[in-house]
Amino acid sequence: MTSVSQMTIKLTTLMVLFLVAGVLLAQAPSGDHRATKHVCQLVSANPPDFNPFQFVPKVADFTKLNRRPKVSFVVKEDGSVGNVKVLKGTGSPKVDGGLVKSIRTWKYKPQPGCTVESSMSVLIDIGQG
Repeated sequence: MTSVSQMTIKLTTLMVLFLVAGVLLAQAPSGDHRATKHVCQLVSANPPDFNPFQFVPKVADFTKLNRRPKVSFVVKEDGSVGNVKVLKGTGSPKVDGGLVKSIRTWKYKPQPGCTVESSMSVLIDIGQG
């Protein structure tokens, strides 16, 4: 299998993991504070050929970096992503900056009343090595 094919499979798998984690972990309060919380279903609004890590440099030496950085972000009611923070970096400011910039481009289907805070580890493995 070529490294491009491996990268595509890994990125696709990662996006599925993000979506599953979002559906399982994302909860937002309803309008009535006494009511129980309801689950916000985060559904990707990105095109099928979307590269979720388009700004992560592909020429970095990933063998020397933490390939499982931890990030946090907020999915807003309109489906946009904001407040992206690196909680545990890769060890490369360029890669971390590319990761933050990439995550800011992610889009989800809008869900009025749902603002979701999420924190997760990200596997940045683009087939190096």
